[in-house]
Amino acid sequence: MFNRPNFRLACAIALAAFKVLCASHADRGDDILPLIQADALETHIFALQENIKRGRTDFAYRTRSAHNSEASDNAAEYIASQYRRSPRLEVKFEEVGGMKNVVATLPARPESGSDRIFILCAHYDSKADRDRDWNPLTSEAPGADDNATGVAAMLEIAHVLSQFDYDYELRFIAFAGKEVGLVGSKFHAQKASETGEDIAAVLNIDMIGFNWIKNRVVIIQDNSSQWIGDTTLLVNRWYALGMEIVGAGVTPVEKGDHTSFWGNDYHAMTLSESEIPRLDSEGYRANPFYHTSEDTIQTVNVDLVRRVTQLALLTLNCLASMPYEINDTLPHVTVDPQTLVRQNPVQITGQFETLFPIYIVVQPGNISAQIDRTNNTYSVTVPLRTGTNRIRVSAIHALSARSVEQTIVYEPDFEWESVLVYPNPSRNKDELVVFRAEANLPIEQMKVYVHSSDGMLVRRITGAVDRADSRIWRAWWNRKIVYNLPVASGVYVCRFEIIVKGNTYTRHRKLAIVQ
Repeated sequence: MFNRPNFRLACAIALAAFKVLCASHADRGDDILPLIQADALETHIFALQENIKRGRTDFAYRTRSAHNSEASDNAAEYIASQYRRSPRLEVKFEEVGGMKNVVATLPARPESGSDRIFILCAHYDSKADRDRDWNPLTSEAPGADDNATGVAAMLEIAHVLSQFDYDYELRFIAFAGKEVGLVGSKFHAQKASETGEDIAAVLNIDMIGFNWIKNRVVIIQDNSSQWIGDTTLLVNRWYALGMEIVGAGVTPVEKGDHTSFWGNDYHAMTLSESEIPRLDSEGYRANPFYHTSEDTIQTVNVDLVRRVTQLALLTLNCLASMPYEINDTLPHVTVDPQTLVRQNPVQITGQFETLFPIYIVVQPGNISAQIDRTNNTYSVTVPLRTGTNRIRVSAIHALSARSVEQTIVYEPDFEWESVLVYPNPSRNKDELVVFRAEANLPIEQMKVYVHSSDGMLVRRITGAVDRADSRIWRAWWNRKIVYNLPVASGVYVCRFEIIVKGNTYTRHRKLAIVQ
């Protein structure tokens, strides 16, 4: 049985074939992204909503209830007909309890030698049991959002990806009977487990069209499936899709078809508009049309459906392009040399090479870099501390990471941080005047020269270092000159003189003394 550690060690591509095709895999995401069009998705959603039986007189069922076998079978036929737009897809019905899963398979490249399978799925049945008098046999349940949106996304992704060759089998499944107990997905997952099918990952899409506040999607996953979600996050960032991706808890209240695969020890994740569609959450207003006869295309944000479909498309393409050997998935990253810098913060730059979406972070600080995919370069601004800094740059994708380190010595140019004389004016003859100097570098010595307004030297005072911070020195004056005589009232000029790295720096401050 497939598990995550095994996936990290062996992602099931014949290595030789992969190296021939790696460049096309690397570039494919940008090429296929615009192939997902809102018009095509909208057409599917409307067709599934109306669920029209073609004949001498067309008839719209406006339901896909699993209890209404004629309506359910008619929807299954529509889905199969849309699969068949792609001649390379092998289409079949999977009978289960009087219902039909509709399965389309894109076979693995024959020379790959891999039995591994990736599944993209969505349920097609609908219900409107939140309506007071809903009858599953006779009432309408158009189910535009739940889940014509998910089926539409799956159909378009199947159509796009079927144009390419992969070293895994890609399986696209429209599940029946989700709304009556996950009947279709339970049957398929259990059968796959009994026959020992090597299902690497399942990406389920269920309700992705109701959010008019922001472009947001929820990932529902368990701990062992987190790497699928990690890939989704990477894809969103890498291709600048602009989706807000929210991670739901690992034990969602609303069960979906992904749980059928969890129950058979397969890795599965669901993309949905909300973990619990009937409740408000941050960035999401409860869907009032959920499981009602008013769940129609007029309530669906088709542009959001397009965006989530693009996200799922690129995630599946990325997963299905992973190589057999983990070392062949590792990105390469370099750091442009900077051994000694004077400015802080400093800009770290470098180059990277990767076949898959990555992100780059820099330690310390866990700071994300800006990536220029056109030139394969990155840049990030990092704060330094004075002295030696060890910088680690890590290029990370869902299954592996590679890091490079560089030592940077930060020796800033000298700067005064503060020069203080207090109290000022000094009125109490028994109170000490304090001189304080702080620099951005350790101070080696400090002296303060007090001059009268006509330039005469009144007193020279040697400072002392702060025990906790060598950048800070202080000196004290009892307002007396030589022979312990008090100084006269007036304005005095105090010249601070410090030595830093053998260089002398001076600053002047005025001091008013009142006897």
